Amino acid sequence: MGTKNQNKDCVVHVCISCRPAGTARGFDEERPGYKLYKALKSSIAESDLVDSVDVRSAECLSVCRRPCGIAMSAGDSWVYLFGDQEHTHSVEEIVECLSLYVNTSDGYLPRLQRPKGMRGSILGRVPPKGVSNASL
Repeated sequence: MGTKNQNKDCVVHVCISCRPAGTARGFDEERPGYKLYKALKSSIAESDLVDSVDVRSAECLSVCRRPCGIAMSAGDSWVYLFGDQEHTHSVEEIVECLSLYVNTSDGYLPRLQRPKGMRGSILGRVPPKGVSNASL
């Protein structure tokens, strides 16, 4: 689909308020979402993606039934929203998925090209503004 473009600015937002069901609302550094944010930020800082991916915290991504949530976006690219991510074992696949994402011209990631753990955890994708036929 797309061609290589590692110079685009990619942002991955991580919901830092994601928490297990039954836990009170509010921020807590022990929340799984915050732990995922810290682990992903550290992993990206030590990877080849350090200059092309910005890891940012988000207060809430409204994926409460499927924590922990992340959102990937870049310029005029497809935007992806994933749930069911865990700081203990999802970080490697998130980094792999981000590497694929930044190496496309339009951010389009067919299901079978995404890492296995990122296939069933997708909650949605939004086409770029300029796409006239979103039935890719």
